[in-house]
Amino acid sequence: MNEISIHKMGHAVGLYVAKKISRLDQAEYLEYGAEILLGSIVKLSIIFFIAAMMQVVLEVAVLLVVTGLIRTLSGGAHCSAYYRCLVISALIFTALGYIIKTVYPFIKLLPSTALLGITVLAMFLYWHYAPQAPLNKPFENKAKELAFRWYTLIVVGTLSATAVIVGTSNLIAWTMAFALLWQGFTLTPAGHRFIGLWDILLTLKKKGGEAEC
Repeated sequence: MNEISIHKMGHAVGLYVAKKISRLDQAEYLEYGAEILLGSIVKLSIIFFIAAMMQVVLEVAVLLVVTGLIRTLSGGAHCSAYYRCLVISALIFTALGYIIKTVYPFIKLLPSTALLGITVLAMFLYWHYAPQAPLNKPFENKAKELAFRWYTLIVVGTLSATAVIVGTSNLIAWTMAFALLWQGFTLTPAGHRFIGLWDILLTLKKKGGEAEC
């Protein structure tokens, strides 16, 4: 990673675009945007490659869409650098996808109250802990924080209702419910400690400049 990194590639791409459009004053923003875009492409490619090998592409796709949508509004625990985020995301989402696929033949036999219970627990977590802004980008005011809180609750409520209506016999419904629960967990103190522990375990040599997860 010393010779080639997402940070260096993003810097090169952003600077190239800035020069092409004669906007060197915007180079820093373009570099950051390029880094985020390249990082996302690499991360998704690796996650879906592993998911395909494990035959859990559908489960992982649903997990990523639901958690990505909610995380945009609610915030959540962050890794301190891109590569740690990549490893943790790949491990967690593919493992969750595999677990859901494995237990699905059994949980689909459960009553609808079981699915409802998961969504209610998830809603409680969002109600209690959301939203959470990154430390380097706090909410500008209470009104904006309140707006993100209600956006989060509305989207979570809509997805929860959809999962319950679709029913326990549907794999996607269970995957949505567990995605909501996982993202809710990352908002809790325990979730922050869990991600923080993995972040520490994966830290071999701390380097600045990489985008956060």
